[in-house]
Amino acid sequence: MTTQKIAIVGGGVIGLAVARALALQGVQVTIFEQQHIGAGTSSTTFAWVNSNGKQPLSYHQLNALAMEEHTRLQLSQTNGLRWLETCGTWEWASEGEAQQRLLQRVTSLQSLGYPAHEVTPDALQREVPDLRSQAVSGSVWHFPTESVLHPALYLSRLWSEARANGAVLHQQHAIERLSEQADAVTLHLVNGEQWQGDHVVIATGRWANQLLNTLNLDLALLDTSKPNAVACSFLARTAPQPLSLATNLISPQLNVRPDGGGRLLLQALALDDLADPAAPPSCHGDIAQAFRDRYHALFADAGELQIENIVIGQRARPADGLPAIGYVTPHQRVYVAVTHSGITLSPLIGKLVAQELVQDQASELLADFRPQRLLGKNASDFAPIKRNFPAAQ
Repeated sequence: MTTQKIAIVGGGVIGLAVARALALQGVQVTIFEQQHIGAGTSSTTFAWVNSNGKQPLSYHQLNALAMEEHTRLQLSQTNGLRWLETCGTWEWASEGEAQQRLLQRVTSLQSLGYPAHEVTPDALQREVPDLRSQAVSGSVWHFPTESVLHPALYLSRLWSEARANGAVLHQQHAIERLSEQADAVTLHLVNGEQWQGDHVVIATGRWANQLLNTLNLDLALLDTSKPNAVACSFLARTAPQPLSLATNLISPQLNVRPDGGGRLLLQALALDDLADPAAPPSCHGDIAQAFRDRYHALFADAGELQIENIVIGQRARPADGLPAIGYVTPHQRVYVAVTHSGITLSPLIGKLVAQELVQDQASELLADFRPQRLLGKNASDFAPIKRNFPAAQ
């Protein structure tokens, strides 16, 4: 039996997860990345591994199973590298309507068997001793199985295992176009070279249409090039802070998670209407000051907040908010894997996509997420995605 040759375009978490899973099945894998590993959305994300508020049910189940896949993958790590921290999430809401929405979400999650427990403000204070008590309102909820992830370390795990099983990586290699034949698919590189094999997986996130357009295909994706609070979000990274925080904190003022070495990653969804990818803010302007004000309203005696950089995360988001995963061409040589929540979903998506490509058997878990519903349509053809609430990311 001839070894399959499959190319992955895109070196983010989805591309590398697919590459790893294919390499483990003996496929001859070649990865093409226009810049470097993790250069896109994978490195500009809050990286909260959860299925907390993911709808519809099939999407919740996909995320919940992916959380379990993450845990198995971390447990199988052969050295001491920890890229997944199952530290849990603590969340509360600000006022009546928001508190009611949180309670409804929690009640729905509990009915699905998703761990969610109401805790006392004292328990929260013991977990986060620097928290100002007056910053906490309403019921406090704890989601113990949720994690935060360190993207660079996770990408290194995926790539090291893919490489150990024969995968080849070409960085700084841009693809000019694709062409499909009945018995093969060809990548035409900008440098004049070509790659030909059995399948190509497009895992380039928000840039997927650049390649799909060369096949006269177009996927309805949200436009992340202009301000849009559903598609774009500020992420502020701090210098090491004297804050005793070892968990994921979702508060009305600020979302805060540890980011290694005492650094913190901050997100304030209420500011995201101002997130313009064409004009990232400085560490000394109004946006940075808004982050500092929110930080000091949340924590007492935690030191002056030193922000090292603020980036604008641009989400890879199909127009209806759900993944687009599957074949897109008549000869089934070109496969697309574009999704929001890629950090959470990636280890499971990698496994499922590899199974479909190698075994030629459709996965029922992916049945609701085929790209055909999005092909040849515009984002305006779909109902607007509701503004982000914390757990929608």
